[in-house]
Amino acid sequence: MPRNQYATTCEFSGPFVGSRAVSEGDLTRAQLRSGPYNRLFQDVYVPVGIPRDHELRCKAALLVAPEGAVLTGCSAATVRGFPFSLENDPVEFVVPEARGFHSLSGTHFRRTRLLGQDFEPWRDGLIATPSRMTMDILTDTRLRRSFPRVVGFLDMLLHAGFIDGATLDAYLRPRHDNGIVRARQALAFSDGRAESIPESEVRVWLRLGDIEAEPQVEVFDGTRFLGRLDLAIREAKLAIEYDGAWHLEGEQPRLDARRRALIEAEGWEFVVIAKEELYTDPRAMVRRVRAALNSRV
Repeated sequence: MPRNQYATTCEFSGPFVGSRAVSEGDLTRAQLRSGPYNRLFQDVYVPVGIPRDHELRCKAALLVAPEGAVLTGCSAATVRGFPFSLENDPVEFVVPEARGFHSLSGTHFRRTRLLGQDFEPWRDGLIATPSRMTMDILTDTRLRRSFPRVVGFLDMLLHAGFIDGATLDAYLRPRHDNGIVRARQALAFSDGRAESIPESEVRVWLRLGDIEAEPQVEVFDGTRFLGRLDLAIREAKLAIEYDGAWHLEGEQPRLDARRRALIEAEGWEFVVIAKEELYTDPRAMVRRVRAALNSRV
């Protein structure tokens, strides 16, 4: 009996090009259409039993990306262990300036200058080096990520030691790529002490409003440690904290309340920022912090 009549999902351990599987006799067209496969991109499929995430989509897109395409930006960060991209976010590539390419639904291509030190092998394709990947995160405005958001991504890369600020500065300084001024400004705004992207976003929105807040400030009563603040303006004893969804779970509300009460007893005031405020009206958030600051100076 022909091999293609026995083709099952176990023959495919990851994404595959449908037309290639048919031409090589692994599947018939009927099996491809009716079999237990999900289509990730045009002509790219994956067995239904494989969990879908952004890294899987990166592997799939690489199979049909044009020659010389380099996986980069938040997609490259995600496969390197920093989940900046959600499952269905566009898979990000850069391609050499002289290379032509066809658009592919579900991907985001930018034609740009690429140097040999900008990429390295990954699977059967190419991935941006840490410096190039970070530059692309910071410079690409077409994906409409806010400036505070990309600074937050940079903070996480710095915090983890994945990228070094001095190394990135040396990489950016001689470049003339589109968006390079934004990238340099993002580096100037960055702080590797930050411990979450939303915390960074709050800090950057405040700085854009001429309010300087220091991240991860420890508060003591003499030698007794009382707690660590997301952000603080020390001279005004004003604490600014972001409360994400996890702050409402389990014991966390009680622990937060106890820590804040101890710190308030030392003369501090808290401004607590909720997710809705940060992402719906950040300028109103800045005004609220400014009002609290003005009342303490």
